[in-house]
Amino acid sequence: MPEIREALVTVYAPEEELDKLFDALRPAKVNYVMPYLPDAKAKIAEYAKTCDVAILNGDLYDFMLDNPSLKWVHCCHAGVDRSARPEVFERGILLTSSAGRSAPALAEHALLFMQMLTYDMPMLFRAQGERRWAVSRDYLRKTNIFGKTLGIVGLGNTGTELARLAKAFRMNVLGWRRSRKPAENVDRVYASEEGDDFKAFLAQCDYVVLCAELNDATFHMMDAQQLAAMKPTAFLINVGRGKLVNEPALIQALKDGVIAGAGLDTFETEPLPPDSALWDLPNVIITPHVTPALTDREARSIGYAIQNIKAYREGGVMVNRATEKSIFSGQRSPDKY
Repeated sequence: MPEIREALVTVYAPEEELDKLFDALRPAKVNYVMPYLPDAKAKIAEYAKTCDVAILNGDLYDFMLDNPSLKWVHCCHAGVDRSARPEVFERGILLTSSAGRSAPALAEHALLFMQMLTYDMPMLFRAQGERRWAVSRDYLRKTNIFGKTLGIVGLGNTGTELARLAKAFRMNVLGWRRSRKPAENVDRVYASEEGDDFKAFLAQCDYVVLCAELNDATFHMMDAQQLAAMKPTAFLINVGRGKLVNEPALIQALKDGVIAGAGLDTFETEPLPPDSALWDLPNVIITPHVTPALTDREARSIGYAIQNIKAYREGGVMVNRATEKSIFSGQRSPDKY
């Protein structure tokens, strides 16, 4: 079984959580660098020359791949689109993450978007600022979330948590993923690898929530054609990655009434530029890629790393292990998600 000889750790967490991580790494030599100090990158570069395992606060640094001894990298956050590089897999380096550490909070965030869009809270906030009683025939025709159809794109940690919350509203929950593997609280799973029609999936949904990872197969998976397949009364919500959506196509769809609105927490360029048309659209809710953290987020994040330390040493199954399908080169792959 593989052993850990020397570990580089750059995790930012409370001392008691770091102590748990250091205990799990024993008897390996541990070089710890607090990631936000002015000289942190220089120290990381020095320790990266000799480590065989790296447990990082963020993404893989380019210079880390100069180390022929590197065997495993764990990123203590969710998305690995910046770390999942072809050379990582060509060299057989294991890449894992702490995906799921914020899943309940992200699912709540998606549900917040669903509720705010359904109740047209932007309009109600504008009316409140104008001291205007916003009762209208159009508003009274609105229907609430109860019993509607939710389409979740990506049934990982966040997607499955959102499905659980949706059942409190008696929603019909559809899921889109690579495989037909069933998921709890999901009424029907559609699978790209089984040849299912993504547009037919979208056409059924009152809400489409993007929870998928960003890779070459999911880049711009919501383009003009996919947006046109949605109901004109439907809402698009993105709590995944900004580049899952073709932003100019979305802006046009929102202007033209192709879809009813959007709740967006992630964007193609972040921070969202001040000249983006998204800021001025009345049917868009924008949050700045931030969600109030779970009280135990750091403990959950380090818990995934500790679980993987044990699996690494014992030859077990590592959680959140990335594969070549996780690679994001910035170009759309002909393979379907």
